[in-house]
Amino acid sequence: MPKLSVVVPIYNVENYIRDCVESLQNQTLKDIEIILVDDGSPDNCGRIIDEYAAGDDRIKVIHKPNGGVSAARNDGLKAVSGEYVLFCDSDDMMEPDAFEKLYKAGSENDADVVVGDVYRIINGEKKYTRFFAKPFCTDDRKILDELVKVDFIRKYCHDAPAEGPAFGYGGPWNKAVKRSFLEKAGICFDTSLKGIFDDILYTAYLYAEAKKVVYITEPVYDYRILEGSVTHSYKAEMVEINKAIFAAWNKFLNKYGKDGRFDRAYDALVIRRLKGMLGTYFFNEKNPMSLKQQKQQLKALFKTEPYKSAVKKVDPHKLINQYDLAVWTMAKAGSANGLHLVYKTFVFLKK
Repeated sequence: MPKLSVVVPIYNVENYIRDCVESLQNQTLKDIEIILVDDGSPDNCGRIIDEYAAGDDRIKVIHKPNGGVSAARNDGLKAVSGEYVLFCDSDDMMEPDAFEKLYKAGSENDADVVVGDVYRIINGEKKYTRFFAKPFCTDDRKILDELVKVDFIRKYCHDAPAEGPAFGYGGPWNKAVKRSFLEKAGICFDTSLKGIFDDILYTAYLYAEAKKVVYITEPVYDYRILEGSVTHSYKAEMVEINKAIFAAWNKFLNKYGKDGRFDRAYDALVIRRLKGMLGTYFFNEKNPMSLKQQKQQLKALFKTEPYKSAVKKVDPHKLINQYDLAVWTMAKAGSANGLHLVYKTFVFLKK
């Protein structure tokens, strides 16, 4: 049995896949298994990873019709045999000693989950991201519940570093998870979410089920930030996507949070999703509705759950930034005009 298995879902990343695979091959921990899942990629990724597999017997390749990143991760998960399991995105890389450090921390502490830090790569420059102020090894349920909350919204970080709570607490790519724990708990990725928030939900289940979690203040992952549009791409189905996300989270809350322990953090997540819809749907230039119709639909949305309750009950001090706070303020006032102004101001300031 390999000490660690890594699963890589692959789709349309021909320019990055070699860097990714070679960062996995060149790990200081050699007793590993690399599962490369070609999710029906339309470019040359399938051919490229077959070439790598031909020269390295630690690599297993799965070719499948396109089904989305969640399904690809689940298919890879079914094929792993390592003691610990890790996920890596195909346009990112792992630090050379990442597997060694994560496996050592996990095995020495008999931990279900091991979390490491991350480098963000912006225009070729590495920027170190620390998630917590100091390393920890905990089986304290109160702290594990705090990890669930920070998965909802980063302002709930129980021990934030001096520079403040980081991005990406819910990412699966900096977490090595004991395979026997995953199998016993039945944790996988929710394919109903179409690759949006499925990774954060996966991480929440990890923390909710884990008996022991270890965090090391060591960078293990290179997260490549690619340039994108400030206004985001248009998603006509965004309202329905959010419904699916909230349904999945409600299932989680009904299982682990019936006493309300996660409710306020969930409210902050709802506000965050409302903010996201302003650019990807309501006020996106590709939206075929008139501005008047957009505002009417937005006002109607305020009156539905979970937005209605979240706006009333959220702790505004836990909202991430001034943009979130402004969105909450206007939503609380029921002002679609105000939200339009907030959004246009945000886009202007970002230019």
